[in-house]
Amino acid sequence: MSDQQKNKEELLELAHIMKREWDERARLDAKWFINTLRFQQSEEEFDRSGAVEVERILGDDLGFLTQRHDPRSLRVLEVGCGLGRMTRHLAKIFGEVVGTDVSGEMIRQARERLSDLKNVQLHETNGFDLALFPDESFDLILAARVFQHVPSPQIIGSNISECWRVLKPGCIFRFQTNSLTSFGYEEIEKDTWTGASFSESEIRHFARKNGALLISIYGVNTLSCWTTIRKCPSPRSSVPLNAELPRIEYYGRTSDPQIKTIPIRGADASLTLCVLGLDCSQVDCNSIAIELNERIILPRYTGPVRDKLESHLRGSIAAEPDRLTQIEFSIPGDTPVGLLPLRFIIGDKCSDPIEIEFKEDPPIPPKICSILNAYDNSADIHARGEKSKLRILVEGLNEAADTGNVRVQIGERIVKPSFIGFMTSRRLYEVDAQLPDGVASGPTQLRIYFGNLQSPSEPLEIKY
Repeated sequence: MSDQQKNKEELLELAHIMKREWDERARLDAKWFINTLRFQQSEEEFDRSGAVEVERILGDDLGFLTQRHDPRSLRVLEVGCGLGRMTRHLAKIFGEVVGTDVSGEMIRQARERLSDLKNVQLHETNGFDLALFPDESFDLILAARVFQHVPSPQIIGSNISECWRVLKPGCIFRFQTNSLTSFGYEEIEKDTWTGASFSESEIRHFARKNGALLISIYGVNTLSCWTTIRKCPSPRSSVPLNAELPRIEYYGRTSDPQIKTIPIRGADASLTLCVLGLDCSQVDCNSIAIELNERIILPRYTGPVRDKLESHLRGSIAAEPDRLTQIEFSIPGDTPVGLLPLRFIIGDKCSDPIEIEFKEDPPIPPKICSILNAYDNSADIHARGEKSKLRILVEGLNEAADTGNVRVQIGERIVKPSFIGFMTSRRLYEVDAQLPDGVASGPTQLRIYFGNLQSPSEPLEIKY
């Protein structure tokens, strides 16, 4: 047996373990393992969470994701459909929805829940490939909250490759992965719940290797990294330029393009450029680089001008928005303050530099938004046992936050967190920490420290 055959057999065995363990979870409490809000969720509560998730995934991008086609004419693949939490709501938008899941038990229950829907098909897969579907058979593919539970980056990569195979030319694949690369996360044992990371570099490599247009990659180095890629209907040109030399026509904060000063840290530390002279159907986040103060940065979005920005640009600049390419990138936290030169580079071409003012906003103390237990995400906290691990949702942290500079104070005890990660879906940081041995039950106070900054204290009731 060749090494390649042996490796595939090992991966198929791991996929079989995924199948067995997710079947067990489906029998125990499928709704909780899909939507870890609370045990024994009502059908209404569970269904409502699916509607919220679909709205979050599609957002304002429905026209872009469908390439301006009527959604009712499109065939959509939902990878990791589970009980059909999102499938029902996707079926209200699209003509045909095909859901797949590694768990046969999830599929069985999903067929019962969605038996009233005539435009939905549900299939059990082996967790490794999509062999039951022919090439180029879907108009849109979505994969949410599934790859983050896969314990092998090779299996994640195999699934992404298979999705790419069954995607039609000109169409879009949007998927979510865990892209954490911190030492703390790498040290955690991976299983079919705490899955492996699929990093930014692996995503960018996949796009380059397959000639994919990497439209966007949000949430890099977080548990919830969202990637959007498009399969080109024809081979891409080597340097996707229009006749004129590229030129920056407009810039501003991504959160509010009318603001021209850009913070170097925090939620608003992102810059958007509008560029004239690029072929928007060919350029992507891999073919462009930003040079900021002689430092090279790769974009997180490159594509058509988004609707919200388009309405602002009309009347503000001479160029029509449909002739512009929007480029969006995050500002590194170690960027110096002051006026800095910026230009973008594509192939051997570059724009003329412009100067942009960067500033450091006053530090904002962290704020505790929720205190949950990490077992079932309820507010029920126990001094010991499975509900004694805290999951704290926090505002005011940034990309510099890690287990070395964040501490949790419970009463008079100081605890080092076991995990810190950004939750893209909620725009909050998650801080996990184990209650210390011997902690007393009863009312106490909880506080978060981020370096020298401390949050206001929040009441915490610890049960025996």
